[in-house]
Amino acid sequence: MRNLYKNRSLTLSSLLLLGATWSLMASFNTASAQTACNTDDIPMNYSLYAEDFKNGGYESALPYLRWILNCAPAYPTKSDRNFKRYVELFEGLASASDDATVRRSFLDSALVAYNTFPEKMTSAGITYEIFDWTFNKARFLQEHGEDMADLQGEVGRVYLEAYELDHSQLQNYYINFIIYDMVSKDNKADAVEFMDRVEVDYAGNAEVLGTIESWRGQLFTSPGERISFLESRVEKDPTDSDLQAELLQLYMDEKMRDRAYELADKVMQNTPTPRLYRTVAKMRLDDGDTVDAIRLYNESLEMPGGADAAKEVYFNIGIAHQQEGRLANARTQFQQSFRADPTYVQALIAIGDLYVTSVQGCGSFEREDRAVYWLAADYFDRAAGTSSLEAFKSQARNRVSSIRRFFPTAEDKFFKSWNPGDKYAIDYGCYSWIGESTTVR
Repeated sequence: MRNLYKNRSLTLSSLLLLGATWSLMASFNTASAQTACNTDDIPMNYSLYAEDFKNGGYESALPYLRWILNCAPAYPTKSDRNFKRYVELFEGLASASDDATVRRSFLDSALVAYNTFPEKMTSAGITYEIFDWTFNKARFLQEHGEDMADLQGEVGRVYLEAYELDHSQLQNYYINFIIYDMVSKDNKADAVEFMDRVEVDYAGNAEVLGTIESWRGQLFTSPGERISFLESRVEKDPTDSDLQAELLQLYMDEKMRDRAYELADKVMQNTPTPRLYRTVAKMRLDDGDTVDAIRLYNESLEMPGGADAAKEVYFNIGIAHQQEGRLANARTQFQQSFRADPTYVQALIAIGDLYVTSVQGCGSFEREDRAVYWLAADYFDRAAGTSSLEAFKSQARNRVSSIRRFFPTAEDKFFKSWNPGDKYAIDYGCYSWIGESTTVR
């Protein structure tokens, strides 16, 4: 009897024709065209297909599996096992072929099964998991991406369907894939909405939440988009000082002063941090409010961890004093900045700039005025020799080059009996506050 059925097994070419023409939409209560349904034949047909399937004889197993699906789809376990094997059968036939056209034909047959079997199983009263069939369909499309390249745009949508059926069964990889699919199709609004859902569904999953946060950072790149994103994040978590500081900086960068001051006042009352105080102080400084800027900078130093940014704080306090013309006070702050970090050569350059500024503000340009440029050059040279960064070395050297033409001339030095290498004190007239010595060049 087995040989009788074996003689009916399909050749490869006839199988392809069958895969293209057989309609899976036919009723399972209708007998197949090959053999009428007879309950006495169920065990035999099942046994024949199951044995061939187990041994990888997919082509010979197909007609008997078709018969079972038409006549006894729930036999013997009342589960979806026969339907799953149908998909596996066509995948097996596809993997055995070296012909891309043949592989695609087999895979299309399997895809038809994914699309139609759930309804057929429901009609037949068979127990199955719709999540599994939906998820496996997406995996099927993804795994056969090379042969089904034109259908890869559907993968993310099908994974999303699986998520909506039971999000708890999807791992981080598939959630990331869904977001990637939406973003790649420029559906940012859908991606944001989906991520909001995921954030609630996976509230305790650090890996998934990390993925969500990473995507949010990538999605909003323009200042306007980033501001909108940060505003929504701050609203959800008013205690995140890093988010608040970034939002405040963006407000400042985008000249949104009203929002910046409103946020600054609110945050400094609720969650004050040294970084926040420095950010607000810089905003005040840029707006010309040097009094409040200096106050905030000094208060930031008194806060836990505030001294970690001492060089920056002292430097900016120096800038505030310089803006008000208090050059001696500015120098004191720049000196403190450099003492806080002896590699912070910006402070040395700033002192040199102060001395240049003092010459420009004294209202005269005599030999004694020109001599101050030697002292300024001393600081620029010191900065160039101290810094390990070429950018600062170059900046300092350029400063020296720009003022060299103002040095006392040979005639000036002869007239004043200044000899190269002599010490010369800058402590007279409007330079009395300087009180430092330089070397005649």
